[in-house]
Amino acid sequence: MQVNTYSNIASMTQTQVSNKKADEDAKKNTKDTNVQSANSSKDIDKNTLEKLSTLGGKGITQLYLVQFQQQTMNTVFGTSSAQAGINELLGGGDLNTAKSILSNIDFASLGYSGKNPLSMNADELNQLISEDGFFGIENTANRIADFVINGAGNDVDKLKEGLEGMKKGFEQAEKMWGGKLPQISQDTIEAAIKKVTDRIDELGGKTLDLQA
Repeated sequence: MQVNTYSNIASMTQTQVSNKKADEDAKKNTKDTNVQSANSSKDIDKNTLEKLSTLGGKGITQLYLVQFQQQTMNTVFGTSSAQAGINELLGGGDLNTAKSILSNIDFASLGYSGKNPLSMNADELNQLISEDGFFGIENTANRIADFVINGAGNDVDKLKEGLEGMKKGFEQAEKMWGGKLPQISQDTIEAAIKKVTDRIDELGGKTLDLQA
């Protein structure tokens, strides 16, 4: 089964942040709008899948590619949200939002089976996103890229759909947070995209028009 992290986080409601201070209302409203936007994107993808499923052979092939893009988007969305949330716990950012988002992440679906970050102290959190940590840049980028590369094999079209899913998943994570994700997340997605584009180029595909 594919991860449900995207739908889990995107379904957060206004009540989860309604107990914040009054002077944060404007900020909360923006984040609620971002959640609704994320849900809308998910619905559009669902409608696309339903329409393609009614078509013939060509539609089935396209459905196969769109599903892979959706799976990749879910993976990147969940991974990027988790990594950004852990970073925010350490960086003194919007802690309430970070805790709310992290509490909705299915870490097991991301391949993580360690201690819940919400129960970690600062040293443990730093280790988790360190160079050798599970959510460090290199390890996280490799997991994302390997998910696409291993899932697509030598199918260039599928690799390109996976690449697009990576970008969309990251964009949705930024919408959820209401702005750019921290530098660790930016560096991670950049490294993951490079690995996938290198694979596409290796197989003779053209990625100049696909660069982020």
